[in-house]
Parts: sequence; structure tokens; C-alpha cells
Amino acid sequence: MAFINKRALYSTSRALHIYISTALFFLLILFCVSGIVLNHVDWLKGDKNNGQVTAMIPAALVNKANAQLDTLPTIYPEIEAYLAEQYALTKVKSIEWEKEDALVMLDYPLPAGFAYAELDFTTGELNLDYQTGGFLSLIGDLHKGRHSGEVWSWVIDISAVLMILFAITGMIILFQNRKKRLAGIWITVLGIATPLVIYLCWVPQIKGMS
Repeated sequence: MAFINKRALYSTSRALHIYISTALFFLLILFCVSGIVLNHVDWLKGDKNNGQVTAMIPAALVNKANAQLDTLPTIYPEIEAYLAEQYALTKVKSIEWEKEDALVMLDYPLPAGFAYAELDFTTGELNLDYQTGGFLSLIGDLHKGRHSGEVWSWVIDISAVLMILFAITGMIILFQNRKKRLAGIWITVLGIATPLVIYLCWVPQIKGMS
């Protein structure tokens, strides 16, 4: 087994540490701020905005729906495509159909809010109720990855991996510095022990279970 080239290790670690910190500059701040927000959910009271949009459904879609009222679910993809194109709504959570009233209702979850679309093919009218969150509510849901989509989920995962690398390369750089190595190790031990002691002593938990 070849020996590790310490100089190359330290040099690579230093470069990674610098460039990872710059790449994560925005996301680190975002996740730290949103973490504080999630620890104080009372700050989010009143941080919601409600709205409503009323519009006419395209005539071609209305005609097609009325021509096949008994099999209306077959045109769900076209309804979804219309809402995606007109209002950028994707990833529908649920679709309901009231055959007697020719109503189709679609529920869309959004970060810090929702959109609920009701299409009345009798009147040809669309009613869209929606709720959006303010900045604090939005970053709180982005922190959790709640209703934020697959791409944002990848952002969270990749950021977490890079943060781990950032921490590891920082420790490698510390061990290169002989003068500050001992103090750094003690601070690291303190940083590990402190939250563990707080958890064991002050965080509510069930005990005595077999």
C-alpha cells in the first residue's frame, strides 16, 4: 500500500476547502437562516398571501370536454398541460371529477403554499385559488425540501455532501498546522460533546423502554 503524499493531501484539501466554501456561500447562508426560522415557527404567523384568479377556459378544451363528459378523465393530460402552460403549475397532487356538474378540480402543492384549480366545463370558467408564503415561509420549506420538486431535492443532497467535504478538509488543514493543532482538536471535542450533553440532559425523550 502506497504511503499518502501529505503535501499533496494538504494542498488538495486547502484548494477544496476554499472552492467548496465559495460554491456553497449562498446555500450555507440560506440553510443557516432557514434553520433559525424553522426553530421559531411563530415568526411565520401571517406570512401567507391568498389570491384568486378567474379566467375562461380555452374554447377548444371546453368543446373537447363537453364532447366526452362521460369519459372526462381521458383529457386530464390536456387539462394539466393547459394549467402548466398558463400558470406554470406542475406535479399535481390529486384530481377530482364531479361528473354531474362537469367539474374537474386539481390540487397543486407548492413550497409554503398551494394552488387549487376548479374547471367548470358547463360555464367554461376556471377558478384558481392559491396561497403563497412570504420569504421566511418559503426558505423554511426549501430547507425541508417540502413540495420543492426533485431538482431541488438534488440541490439539498449535493449541498450536504459538499458540506461534509468542507468539514473534513478543514480538519485536514488543521492537522497541518502544528501550532494550532492541539487547540483545534480540543475545540472539536468540545463541539462534539456539547450538543451530546445538551441532548442527553435537556432534550425530552422517553426512557426505560426495553
